[in-house]
Amino acid sequence: MKKILIISSSDEISKNIQKLKKIYKQVNIVQCLDNIEEIKNNINNINALINCPRYLFNSDLFNQVKNTLEWVHLGGAGVEEYLFPEFVNSNVILTNGKIIQGPEVSDHAIALLLCITRNLNYVLQHKTEIMPRPIELRGKKVLILGMGGIGNLIAEKLSSFGMYVIGVDQRLVSMNSYINEFHYLEDMSNTIKNADVVISAVPSTSVSNKIFSNKMFNKMKEGVIFINISRGKIVDTDALVDNLKKNKFYGVGLDVSDPEPLEPDHILRNDIRVVITPHIAGPSDHNRKRSLQILDKNLRNYISGLPLINIVNKKLEH
Repeated sequence: MKKILIISSSDEISKNIQKLKKIYKQVNIVQCLDNIEEIKNNINNINALINCPRYLFNSDLFNQVKNTLEWVHLGGAGVEEYLFPEFVNSNVILTNGKIIQGPEVSDHAIALLLCITRNLNYVLQHKTEIMPRPIELRGKKVLILGMGGIGNLIAEKLSSFGMYVIGVDQRLVSMNSYINEFHYLEDMSNTIKNADVVISAVPSTSVSNKIFSNKMFNKMKEGVIFINISRGKIVDTDALVDNLKKNKFYGVGLDVSDPEPLEPDHILRNDIRVVITPHIAGPSDHNRKRSLQILDKNLRNYISGLPLINIVNKKLEH
């Protein structure tokens, strides 16, 4: 009988695990809390590991179960902390919550953008006497780096605002009517100069690490709006600060940063042109339901010997 270890962090998740145990009696589903001692006590001879916290999954833990482990699943989309060499080079399948976070994270990206374009940052800080004239999105060009589930929904929504959408990705994406141009990642530096708005929705990988550096910021037009709702390490923070001081940006919206969180006295926290939220783009009233639907689908497929969905290419994402 296959042994599956599911790690829970709340009563709500625990209740759902109890339901899964009743449904999938063909496997031994074991539940434990999200602390390292409990995990180590329950991890021996497991075949699948579900929702292990990022900060606990490391080479030592993996080596303890690498001879029996077949599948690892994450509820969220970000996988960078999991991609240490031993795991990347193994045959263990990794699945995650990519695509399902598109609705709420795309909403958040647009919330940051509208806060900046409609000068809500000035209004909320009672500094309307110094705010610039608000700008409208219609007719503006937006470049979106990362055209996965999040990037595609950002594109769809901003297209409805009348924006001209430029999509950028490492891989070919669907030819949707709301993407006006598509470019591969290596061509981004040639087209970013045309963008009024630049939004990062790309996963954190060795390729995307600090892709927004002085070199890339220098290619952007003056008065550009920059939004990052992906990962902090996508951006060279020092370069972002340097360009902010040079008045490169009309505004900057960040849900993530490097380091995270920023120090209270950090310059990015004390510039009215910068809107910062504390990495809250992912949660919503429906995201856990969607996450459980993926887990349920993958459990059924795993038990039946069928292909899993939302498989991560570990070497590509590394």
